[in-house]
Amino acid sequence: MSKINICTDFIEKNPFWWWYQSVPTTGYFKNVSINKIKFVDAEPLENNYILLYLLPNDITLQFLENQEKIFYDNILLKNFKIIFLNQGLALFHADRDPAKFGSAFDHSYIDIKQHPYWKICNIFQKHGINEEKLFFIHSADGFTEEIQELGQRTVKCINSTIGIKSKHIQLPLYLTWGQNISVTVENQISYHYSCLYAGRPAVHRQNLIKSLWQKKLLQYGKCSYRRVPDTPYFIDDLIYDKKINLTDDINYSETSVFRDIFLWVAGETYIPQGYPFFTEKTIKAILYERPFISYGEPGILKYLRSFGFKTFSNWWDESYDDIKDDDVKIEKISLIVQDLCKKDITEINKMYADMRPILQHNKKLLQETDWVGKIIEFLS
Repeated sequence: MSKINICTDFIEKNPFWWWYQSVPTTGYFKNVSINKIKFVDAEPLENNYILLYLLPNDITLQFLENQEKIFYDNILLKNFKIIFLNQGLALFHADRDPAKFGSAFDHSYIDIKQHPYWKICNIFQKHGINEEKLFFIHSADGFTEEIQELGQRTVKCINSTIGIKSKHIQLPLYLTWGQNISVTVENQISYHYSCLYAGRPAVHRQNLIKSLWQKKLLQYGKCSYRRVPDTPYFIDDLIYDKKINLTDDINYSETSVFRDIFLWVAGETYIPQGYPFFTEKTIKAILYERPFISYGEPGILKYLRSFGFKTFSNWWDESYDDIKDDDVKIEKISLIVQDLCKKDITEINKMYADMRPILQHNKKLLQETDWVGKIIEFLS
């Protein structure tokens, strides 16, 4: 099997620079069978791929539409195929609403060329690059089911099934990242939980911190948050009060955070399009052998379990994972944290000891499964 060459350096001004810098693309594909190459160094007879992101705000489509003919000529000349990393963009919905997928194709008047998938295909086909050269790695759940359904149902506007010729795999890439990460697990539990949300501001994270603050639970955890612009302060000057254990980003040490906390409350990336997915925010808890609550799209825990991971319904109510209303979900999660905070640290350590077989199972599954090998097989 020839090596796979993956290229992210394909134009001088890359509109995806922020995503390439902020996510561990090298860690995604860390394997002796994969090379990271520059566009100019690609040899036509090798197995070459350009790496692109599918983003909900049409940056991807605008980028593809704005490229000069020479860009596509060089893709053909160097025999590149295209990898799209899709976290949660609805591909087969003109209005980007997954809930309307089932009925959208029952109408004879819809124009499927307005759906993101066919817009992408049409751009490449216009330049002589066939649909068969497009490869989609979906981090979120639900895409393979949609593709299978389109292959089985009669679509009224074309009076036949839709033959999708591109290749698709559903595999959260942070599994491949976690497979290659080594951490030291230390257990000196003295805090009930941690919510570290001082990175990119997000309303759902801020509101969860607010709920915990209102319940007077911040003193039991290691917490931080970054205020969403144009929203009111609710902690006021207490944000700087060390009594509530707000972490200092400058001195942030991941190992020290996990060493003495019990529950990790992951404020997942939230793209409200109906496709559950998880990132390093949840995977870190698995690496450090900690129980977790994962707050994002409904269905994250179910999606994790589909890969063989075990969750924590034996210790608390995980029905929050199915709730679509953010306010209801936040209240459900904060009540779980509240119940834990009523226990003393001796009880918490006993609970942790009872969980160890599950925590060790999860880490072993993460690191001993050849997730990258599944991608290599998919691309080869």
